[in-house]
Amino acid sequence: MSIVKIPKKLRDILDTLRSGQIEIGLQQLTHIKGFEPQKAIVYAEISYFNSNDENAMTNDENALPFDEQWYAGNILCEHFFAYSHVAIRGGHISRAATFYNNFLKEKEKLNLPEHRIHFYRHQINNHLAKLNGEKDLIIDNKPLQLVKEGKSVDEFRAQLKQYRPKLTFESEQGSEYLLQFMLETGNTDESLAYYETFADKIVSETIHIQAARLFHVTGQIDQAQQALMRFVKNWYPVEYIQITPMILFSYEDLYPLLTTAWKQEILHTPKGKP
Repeated sequence: MSIVKIPKKLRDILDTLRSGQIEIGLQQLTHIKGFEPQKAIVYAEISYFNSNDENAMTNDENALPFDEQWYAGNILCEHFFAYSHVAIRGGHISRAATFYNNFLKEKEKLNLPEHRIHFYRHQINNHLAKLNGEKDLIIDNKPLQLVKEGKSVDEFRAQLKQYRPKLTFESEQGSEYLLQFMLETGNTDESLAYYETFADKIVSETIHIQAARLFHVTGQIDQAQQALMRFVKNWYPVEYIQITPMILFSYEDLYPLLTTAWKQEILHTPKGKP
């Protein structure tokens, strides 16, 4: 099986969906013949963000076995997180386990390189464990902790001077470099205050997600959602068929923020193009 090229007509429709014009894009998509796995990925993503769990699971079950038709491996990984999440939430453990086992069985029948089979086994075994209630798996993002002690602002200034001497602590470029470290090892209140100083100018998706996670830990829900929205507006897909940031489902500590209304707002917010 080889990667399927997406024609311009379909790419334009996917751009429409990614721009937040969901109803228009879906109507246009009904006129596209073929590309069933690719369309199923799109339908699954929209369904996850509309909290239509049944439809999301069905479309992923129809799409993900054909993952060799696209390049980006993050599609499979991110959809697996969403699929497991809604399966657990909706009590569809048996259905999900059957899908995962059948998925791996079919992949093992193929003449795939060993590293590829190892990847599939690693993913499936971890998600089967997740369905069984296991926590803190190797595929999981570790929760961020509230830090009251930690590296001081002066220590971060010194770090910047040592490793990025051309940048300043008061610049957005300096902040993008330092916040990678501050949000994990610095005083949480000081780090979040520093983030908010430059938040609207920061491009890094990871920094916005990390800030959102920390705001949530500190109970600052409005600020957490604002950080997530900055992430959404800066999000760029790897593949044309990605229309909304499924990576959010890989952060279990963000699940309380992902209400149906908030997910729908994300779905209808314009995003970047591949």
